[in-house]
Amino acid sequence: MSDPAQIEGMLNSLVYNLFARSGQDDGRATGAKEIGNLVVFDHPESVDEIVKSPALFRKNFSLISALGFSRFNTNDEEWATRRAITQDRYLAAAKPAHGQSVSDIFSGDLADCETSLAGIHQALFTGAMTIFYQAFGLVAEARPTAVLFDRVRETLRRLQYYSWVTPTNAERDSAIQDARAVIADFGSQLMADPRAAAEMDRFSERAAGIDGFSPIEEFVMNLFAGVETTVTTVQWVIDRLGANQQVQERIYSEIAGGKAQTPFTDCFINETMRYFPPIPFLTREVSTDAVLDGTSLRAGQLIMLSLVGVHQHPEFWENPRTFDASRKEFINNSFDRRAFIPFLTGPRMCGGARLGRLEVEQAVRAVVRQFAFTRADDVIRFDYALALRPASGMSVQVSRR
Repeated sequence: MSDPAQIEGMLNSLVYNLFARSGQDDGRATGAKEIGNLVVFDHPESVDEIVKSPALFRKNFSLISALGFSRFNTNDEEWATRRAITQDRYLAAAKPAHGQSVSDIFSGDLADCETSLAGIHQALFTGAMTIFYQAFGLVAEARPTAVLFDRVRETLRRLQYYSWVTPTNAERDSAIQDARAVIADFGSQLMADPRAAAEMDRFSERAAGIDGFSPIEEFVMNLFAGVETTVTTVQWVIDRLGANQQVQERIYSEIAGGKAQTPFTDCFINETMRYFPPIPFLTREVSTDAVLDGTSLRAGQLIMLSLVGVHQHPEFWENPRTFDASRKEFINNSFDRRAFIPFLTGPRMCGGARLGRLEVEQAVRAVVRQFAFTRADDVIRFDYALALRPASGMSVQVSRR
């Protein structure tokens, strides 16, 4: 079986490659970029065209689909049906009136957590998970769900690796077996709660036209996507706060002031998501022969969309490879919307974007009110497993205010 360190190294190298290629030139002038056998698109106009043409550029998650099918990896009418199951819940939970409730959840979990980076991360996870479950009228069991969540992350890492590196039959079978096992264990936990069982019945009723529909798969993949991207974004905010004490104190003063508008904090959050997009790249399958940006594409071909490249494209950003806490494009609200897509765009953009943004904003405020951070260095290291997280063991020191 493949070594976990080898899997981690290969996936991280892939994302480092995207960062190394970004922000330096106009890809249209130099021809198509490639990573392995994939053509990489990173010009905001090209990526915008791709994501807004879902019939031509279809979702294909390869082996990752061993964890099951959901709104994230299906297409056409099936996708629309799956989207309808959860979308009203996300929109209701994201209403501004719920901002105080979201704030209270994060503030309470952070107040009770250990004063350490690991303690804060666990509190953020518990808060985001609580908010997700509440959106569906459910109550989360934090500790057992956290264990299952970690298993989903590690399984996704293996499945994604095998989508790039052809596995042996034994490796493939083992990864698929592990994927099915963690979904089954999630199902056992959910169905033990009558409220969750009733909600899963609602999922199934809404998806009556989909053969083989699994409400557990739908729920788990929505849970993972929503919680993981929220928590990783706040983790990166903490990392960048620790790297710049002056910026950190300015944000603290703005938040502690209790004003309704916090433009510098909002800019800082946007810059964090620009520089460290939670999902650094996507793949799409071309449905019919096409030409895009001067590149001929054939039916069935897989292509890569680099969100790292989009967010650091020199035509759209000044000094794109620099993390700028007071980036003028955000302060002045002058950025091109096609060049900043942390939640994607078009018909397949993140359905929980509003809720995710609300959670990140309130979590950051709760964190900054309670903690101060320092860093011994400013070396950026990350750990990629579908979402881009700061690497464990980062040199961030924590103290309570």
